Amino acid sequence: MHKAQAFSLESNTSVRNRLTHSLEVADVGRTLARHMGKQLEAKGIAIPEITECMQSIVENACLLHDIGNPPFGHFGEQAIRNWFATRGVELFSGARERRLPLGLPDDARDLLNDFLLFDGNPQGFRIVTRLHCDVDNFGLNLTASSLLASIKYPKYGSQFGKKLGVFSSERKIYRDVCGLCGLEPGKRYFLAYVMELADDVCYCLSDIADGFEKHVMASRDFKHEFRKICEAEGVDITTVIPKGMEKISNFGYEVAIRITRRIIDEAAIQFATNIESYLDGTAKEMSEDLPTGKVLKCFKTFARRFIYTDHEVQRIEIAGSRIVEGLLDHYGRLLEIPRSEFTHFVDRGELRKHSGLDTEWRIFNQLSKRMLRVYEQSADCASHDEEWIMRARLIVDYISGLTDTHALHVYQNFMGISLGSHGR
Repeated sequence: MHKAQAFSLESNTSVRNRLTHSLEVADVGRTLARHMGKQLEAKGIAIPEITECMQSIVENACLLHDIGNPPFGHFGEQAIRNWFATRGVELFSGARERRLPLGLPDDARDLLNDFLLFDGNPQGFRIVTRLHCDVDNFGLNLTASSLLASIKYPKYGSQFGKKLGVFSSERKIYRDVCGLCGLEPGKRYFLAYVMELADDVCYCLSDIADGFEKHVMASRDFKHEFRKICEAEGVDITTVIPKGMEKISNFGYEVAIRITRRIIDEAAIQFATNIESYLDGTAKEMSEDLPTGKVLKCFKTFARRFIYTDHEVQRIEIAGSRIVEGLLDHYGRLLEIPRSEFTHFVDRGELRKHSGLDTEWRIFNQLSKRMLRVYEQSADCASHDEEWIMRARLIVDYISGLTDTHALHVYQNFMGISLGSHGR
């Protein structure tokens, strides 16, 4: 609830956060799946029991789709990548048992790639499959289909593309899950297309609606700028804003809901007509083939130009980037100490006398105990390099799990700016 959708550290509760955005995506996703199911039933391709399952799976995937986002969204992701590209590589090189002066070797870069390419999507898969081990080692015990439907970019290991979808640490889990569903690893699961469309529809339309709520733009300004974008894309603006609508007083009701309903109807027919290409994971993004796809593209362009460039948004994003990097600087001190000392922290639960690591011990005690248990389960038999990577994962798991508000409070505490209590 305290992670930003478009506007970080927002006090106006009418403006969406990651929770309300995810609920909205889940609602649109379930509606999409229901309409698609009816089309499949009408064609004799599926029975009602199957299409009811589709609705639940898509709804689950939509609820999961942003669960791995770090504080401050994409700027938080970039801050983690930047920190590991500089400080992380430096610390890892110094910690290696066999140091190579000519730069980082390929095997070490493979280990670090999960951080150098950090993204909220694979972090979400890691959270639900590995970071909740209180009952057993299967995370949240979700179905294989729900897990696969939540993976937007099915890239893993050395198979780097536009985005990384699964970290190397969860590669085996991903392959096992693919095997259960008869899916070739690296191919997109057919219901992931539905989840992605629901997210695409919601994020750009709701971010514009929030822009209206925050008075980032007036109705007249929106219509003027949006008309220019539509003309450049060859879109008739009257298909979006009816003639005679002089003023948009409620963007969500007057514009967003109408467009969403149109997309749902078109997508249901598109999905059922081309079901084979979706089943084998070879289809393009669904919005690219919809008649209303160009309209959605216009909304995305408008959001990029006039919502995400808003002065307040960018000011907080810059601060958010510094906050995440600052947290990594502090918790990164745990990556500088010898493995034997860190193991003493974990196993003995105390500071070794005369070690000189009083500050590191206190930093260690701020970490999540649940995430420490995940580290313990795999670190005992790990090589020197692998243990360092697991320690880095522990730190990133903790920081990326913080809300925007909590990250700010922890950062202020570390910097001595504020000593107020911020909980765990």
